[in-house]
Amino acid sequence: MSKYSGLWFFYDDDISIYWNRSNTFNVYNGDKEVDCFTVMELMTPKQAEEQADEWLEEKLEEEKRDNSDDMEYQFMSPDLFSM
Repeated sequence: MSKYSGLWFFYDDDISIYWNRSNTFNVYNGDKEVDCFTVMELMTPKQAEEQADEWLEEKLEEEKRDNSDDMEYQFMSPDLFSM
C-alpha cells in the first residue's frame, strides 16, 4: 500500500487528519505531525471522517477546559493582585 493511498480530512487553522484506511489516524498542524490516534474497528471513509471529526472536537473541548482552568486559577491566585 502506498504512503499516499490513505484519505485526508481538512479543518480550520491548518489542521488535517490523515487516515491510512486501516486503524491509524495522523494529525497534522501544517506540515508537522502533532498527534495520532487509532480506532480499532473496520470503517468506511464516511465513518472514518466521523471518527476524525469527533476526535478533533474532543481535543478542542479538552483544550478549552484546560485553558479555562488556567484562567480560573489566575483569578483565585493571591499573587495576581499583589504589586
